[in-house]
Amino acid sequence: MSEEIRLPLPLEGKPVPDDDAHLPLGDSILASWIRSICQTARGYGVEPEAILKRVGMDSSLLTVPDARFPAMNVRRFWEALISATGDELIGLKCGQEMQAPTLHGLGLAIITSHSLAQVLDLTARYAKVISTTMDASLAHDSSGSTLTLKTLHGYEARHAALLCVLAFIFRQANSLSQHAVTPVEVKIPLPRAERAEIERLEEYFGCAVDTKSSDRASIRFAYNDVMEPYAAQNAMLREANEQVVRQYLNRVRQFSFTVRVEEEIEALLRAGESVRIPDVAGRLNLSARTLQRRLEEEGAVFVHLVDKHKKQFAHDALAHTERSITEIAYTIGFSDPSNFSRSCSRWFGCSPAAYRRRIRQLPT
Repeated sequence: MSEEIRLPLPLEGKPVPDDDAHLPLGDSILASWIRSICQTARGYGVEPEAILKRVGMDSSLLTVPDARFPAMNVRRFWEALISATGDELIGLKCGQEMQAPTLHGLGLAIITSHSLAQVLDLTARYAKVISTTMDASLAHDSSGSTLTLKTLHGYEARHAALLCVLAFIFRQANSLSQHAVTPVEVKIPLPRAERAEIERLEEYFGCAVDTKSSDRASIRFAYNDVMEPYAAQNAMLREANEQVVRQYLNRVRQFSFTVRVEEEIEALLRAGESVRIPDVAGRLNLSARTLQRRLEEEGAVFVHLVDKHKKQFAHDALAHTERSITEIAYTIGFSDPSNFSRSCSRWFGCSPAAYRRRIRQLPT
């Protein structure tokens, strides 16, 4: 990026995103996502090309299907866009207007899903198609399902990207069900939001919106809305598009060292072997010290990565196998089943047996 690029000034009186220097160089955003945001900007009378140029983004990439932009430039783009439009909730408008095919094969998989449960699951699994800085998780209980989003390594101005995804998901929930669907709860971290902004959020989502939450955003839907089958479901098309998404995401992940480490962690867990730093480092032909340093450069911690994958393995085993809880505990590296139970309480808020009963009541 040229040193002559002029960056937008921070928004006066508003929280400023963390230093871009902390972003891993491989973090990136889907270009077609930016193309849709640009279209929304034109509706405000703003020509986005000049802004793109100013923050070091090549506008010719907007028409390249698989192209991506560096995350640090996109964060500056969001900030400049808010300044140019004067709309601090422009993320809401972008999500409201975004078409599903914008999101590569993920969008096409979403619109052929069999239920809102699957829409939320696809979003949680493949949010990194949109942005490699987006961390998504899905939690079910007896009364509904909650999709939670967090931006890694800092955040966009006014959490615009998170708000955009929540607005998009809400729109899809209503479009695919062909009748009004109202979330049970929406959270978006905007602690300085003015009353008029909160009213605008609540008018769109149709429910109370908590702007005092932490750094995570979430949207929760009731059990009946999550389970309702969609008339337009098409398993063949969804599976085909999900395969396209996986292939594309694998290409994107090649640029991330953290993802390479996660792949080795997953392989060791699947093999029922111990997962220690020296084991993973050896598989990557690195020293343990170099592995830790490379992870630190990308803002990752080895023990957190292991915990994340143990949680996923525990979920899969409890939800989809008949293996005993003791067997599952030993398989994913717990020497004592009581330690596994404590971890499940931390991960899922209940014991392994209670989680197994709960998750099997929900559609998959």
